[in-house]
Amino acid sequence: MDTKHEDLTAGEQRYFEHVRAAEKQGISLAQYYRATGLSVYTLYNVRRGLIRKGVLARRCAARPVRGKAGEFVAVRVATGSTATRDPMCRLRHPSGWVMECGSLPDAQWLSALISAGEVA
Repeated sequence: MDTKHEDLTAGEQRYFEHVRAAEKQGISLAQYYRATGLSVYTLYNVRRGLIRKGVLARRCAARPVRGKAGEFVAVRVATGSTATRDPMCRLRHPSGWVMECGSLPDAQWLSALISAGEVA
C-alpha cells in the first residue's frame, strides 16, 4: 500500500528508516533496535499505530476459517487502478489486511466477503 510520506509522523518515518537499515544489515528489526540502544517498546508502539492506520498489516498466525467447505469469494486483482488517485473505499479487516478500491464495491460482493469469515 502506498502511503504519502506527509501522512506519517516523524516517529513513523524514522521507523521505516530503521526497517531499511535492519534489512541492509540482514538482522531483524528487534535485533537492530537492541544493537543500536533504541527502545524495543517504542518499536512495538509505533508498529501498533501503523497497523491501526492501515499502513502495516497485522502479523498473525493463520487461522482456519470455519464454514462450509469449498466456499470461496471471487476476487479480481487489478494493478495500477488506484495508484494514481486516492481510493474511494478502504476496507480494513480486524486481522490486519487492507483493501483499497477505486470505486464503491458491489453490495452483494461486499456482503459475501464479510460473511465469508463468519462462523456457521
